[in-house]
Amino acid sequence: MLKNYLKIAFRNVMANRVITLLNVFGLAIGVAVCLTIGIWLQRELSFDNFHPNGEKIFRLTNTFKSESESFSQAPSGAAFGAQLPKLLPEVEAGCRLFEEAFKIKRGDVAFIEQHGLMVDSNFFEFFGFRLKEGNPATVLSSPDQIVLTERLATKYFGNENPIGKTIELDGSSIKTVSGIVENPPVNSHIQFDLLLSSTHLINQMMQLYEFDVNNFWVGGWPNTYVQLKNPQNWQASEAKINAIAAEKSKKEWEENKMSYKYHLQPIYDIHLKSNLRYDADNNGSLARVKIFGIVGIIVLLLACINYINLTTAGAMKRAKETAVKKVVGAAKSQLIRQFFLETFIICTLSVGLGFLLFKTGLPYFANWIEQPYSFEYNIFNFSLLFALILFLTSISGFYPAAVLSSFNISNTLKGSFLQGIQGGQLRKGLVVAQFTMTIAIISTILIINQQMNFIKNKSLGFNREAVVEVKFYGDTSVINHYNALRNELLNNKGILNISKHGGNVVGGLGNGWLVTQNLQGDEISTSLYQMSVDTSYFDTYDMQLVAGRFFSNDMPTDMTQSVLVNEAAVRTFGWLKPENAIGKRFGTGEDARYVIGVVRDFNFESLHKPVEALLIGYSSQGNTLSLKLDATQLDGALAHIEKTWNMMVSSMPFEYSFVDEQVALQYGNEKKMEGVFYGFSVLSLLIACLGLFGLSMFVVERRIKEIGIRKVLGASVSSIVSLLSKDFVLLVLLSVIIASPIAWYFMSQWLENFAYRIDISWWSFVLAGVVALVIALVTISFQAIRAAVANPVESLKSE
Repeated sequence: MLKNYLKIAFRNVMANRVITLLNVFGLAIGVAVCLTIGIWLQRELSFDNFHPNGEKIFRLTNTFKSESESFSQAPSGAAFGAQLPKLLPEVEAGCRLFEEAFKIKRGDVAFIEQHGLMVDSNFFEFFGFRLKEGNPATVLSSPDQIVLTERLATKYFGNENPIGKTIELDGSSIKTVSGIVENPPVNSHIQFDLLLSSTHLINQMMQLYEFDVNNFWVGGWPNTYVQLKNPQNWQASEAKINAIAAEKSKKEWEENKMSYKYHLQPIYDIHLKSNLRYDADNNGSLARVKIFGIVGIIVLLLACINYINLTTAGAMKRAKETAVKKVVGAAKSQLIRQFFLETFIICTLSVGLGFLLFKTGLPYFANWIEQPYSFEYNIFNFSLLFALILFLTSISGFYPAAVLSSFNISNTLKGSFLQGIQGGQLRKGLVVAQFTMTIAIISTILIINQQMNFIKNKSLGFNREAVVEVKFYGDTSVINHYNALRNELLNNKGILNISKHGGNVVGGLGNGWLVTQNLQGDEISTSLYQMSVDTSYFDTYDMQLVAGRFFSNDMPTDMTQSVLVNEAAVRTFGWLKPENAIGKRFGTGEDARYVIGVVRDFNFESLHKPVEALLIGYSSQGNTLSLKLDATQLDGALAHIEKTWNMMVSSMPFEYSFVDEQVALQYGNEKKMEGVFYGFSVLSLLIACLGLFGLSMFVVERRIKEIGIRKVLGASVSSIVSLLSKDFVLLVLLSVIIASPIAWYFMSQWLENFAYRIDISWWSFVLAGVVALVIALVTISFQAIRAAVANPVESLKSE
């Protein structure tokens, strides 16, 4: 019986080659898109799942509140990781991660390594990062030890075994390589290239400043993680942590009129559900995951709808075959099995072709996303592919099998086998559903494109064009030789200005708490962003002054007693207008500094966030240089900078970046997602057009005699094309009406991630509808014109 079913199935598949190809190709595209999105979703949803005790690990975050503001941040006071395991029985262990950049040198090879961590000695017992060489219990037990990742070990030691060898750290400290760790998995929010023991920092702070890191409870410094004995009761543990914090920090809170509320955040939630100050650089977005998941389902459904439409529309060709089988005794269940088998064959071919498309396109997708992706050939993945075949067979085959097995025998054998109104209405509904999804995707693309162009062209309050940033991380050789270095660099006509500063307009700024004054002169406590600049900074970035003056070399007191603020600070502290800020005090006693000017707001964070209060002090040392270049002489200027740098401060590795490129990187994820959406929208349109092409072919075939009669009676080609296209045009217009509010809702949600955003325009939906309509008309017209220009004798001769 099965052999007979297979023969009939293959015979029917081959007899309808065009429809089979349309079905297979449409489903294959849907499968390829679904698999691509699936592997991306798998990565996003698997972040931090490799830690053995992951369900017990929580990150300690906090919400800071002062008299003037409140914000939430990822790092917490350094004391929590050291003291909580001793003070709270519910906490099994704590581990702190202090981020820092280091200058690493071995022999003549020296680089700035920006992804360094100083961690507690239990790091490898706490987390699931795998050591290739070294003892997890002792590899970070000494401040003189260093652990390198595989990539960094190769960078400095090549094929040598680095264990036991030494490297120079920051030009003054010798560290012994005690271990090699595998490169952190890409699905880890914790990324690093080297690890030092936190005792390196603790001893350094005690020697230089007599500062006890392990008893510093306030502020935000390291990322602190704890393991709870009973993670189900994390809320009770959180309450106890807040009680301990209030007790230990009472004096600082009262003196600075501030407070902190601490939160336990499951490590599994960090990647997709966290948007805090100073959070992980590679954090994702739960909204993006949902949108991509929906898009994957939509594209697959589009392909399934195609199959249903094409199969049921072509039912007339199978009607007499079905009736004859019923006459000779075939049961309805046997007919359904026969039709399901045909669907299974097509779905198997489609999944096979879709998998090949997916494997071919995966390297290009990975290159675009800039993350490695691979599909492993194992039983689990092949089981998923087989499950996908069964899923597609069930979704695509149920209705066609029910329709094709339900024809009335007597009516069908008499020739009256066309389906009724109900079947036609269903097909129209499916076409509307197809184009609703497609138009919604196109509208989404248009709105994303508008927002990204808005970001690209919006004034950030500073001129970022042809500005090069060179970080020197406070290196003393650069500071000591700065004046001579500056003079030599400015000898080149391609270098227009140079500034030395701490912090910059891109990359985030630190904050700290201070006391200032309100409009009435009363003291208020606050925490605000801070940076330090020299007298050339504002000219280098072409920043505007709205009140007062900039720093001046002619005013020696500017170096110790003066600050500037931005317009956001004027709003935050209730000063009403910029002129009222002049003379306002920050700090007390010998540390008091006074506002001499107000700078027009500039975006020192991405446009996802609004401009917040900023305090700008004078930089006597700094950690970064910014150089304004002549855009017509970039190559010569860069060559001169590198040559001068290597000649005058060769101990510091020369690394530079363009500020405009750094700004663009802030929106890298959105830009990548925009490109992916472009691809998906094109594919969804292609799938919809494949369905329309097949459907229009059946409509023309069903009305072929009507077309012939109309031509004999004098109908023009254009009138016949218009007649055949009218119904489809109405369906597309209905799709625009349905898709517009759906797309508007989801895009409104997405735009809320930006502090500065566009207003959604009505023309985005109209344009999406026009695009879909034009493509639909082109697709339908191909069949309609062919029928309209055909010889009517051919279509009427059977009469």
